[in-house]
Amino acid sequence: MKAIHEVLPVLKMLDTSYQRHFSKPLGVGFCPSYIEHASDPTRLAWVHAEAPFLLLAQDAQAEPVFFYSNAAASRQFGYSAEEFLRMPARLSAPPDGQKQRAVLVQSVEERGFLTGYSGIRVTQGGKLFRIRDSELWRVEDPQGTHRGMGALVWPEPL
Repeated sequence: MKAIHEVLPVLKMLDTSYQRHFSKPLGVGFCPSYIEHASDPTRLAWVHAEAPFLLLAQDAQAEPVFFYSNAAASRQFGYSAEEFLRMPARLSAPPDGQKQRAVLVQSVEERGFLTGYSGIRVTQGGKLFRIRDSELWRVEDPQGTHRGMGALVWPEPL
C-alpha cells in the first residue's frame, strides 16, 4: 500500500468531488467520531488505511484504468495498489457483469452521481462477491477537469 503522503493529493481530489455530490466528506458517518472531527489529512489517512468500505477511482479514458484503491479495496479484490493501477476497471466485474457495469458507469457520467447500486464483483483469484450500498460519483480536479469516477462500496459474501 502506498504511503498516505503519496496519495493525499488524489484523496483530496476524491474527497472534494464526493463532498460536491453528497454534501459530506468521505468517511463521515462511517468513521470513529474522533476521526470525523479531525483534520482532513487525518480523516483521509483513516479512509486510505483503515476504512471498512472499499474506495476506488478510475480514470476518464475510453478504457478506464483504476488510479486509486484504499487498503480495504486492495484486500477485498486481492490486488496490490500497484496492480490496481495497471488494471482496466471493467475487470473488477466478472465477464457476464461487465455490460451492466458499463451501463452503470455511463449513468454516473450523465447524472454526476448514483447511490444504492448493488452488483457482483470478482477478485484477482476469481472469487465472486457482492457490493452493496454503492455511492458513485464523477471526479473533477480543482480546475474542474473531469478525471474519472469514484466509488465507495460495501462488500459482502455471496
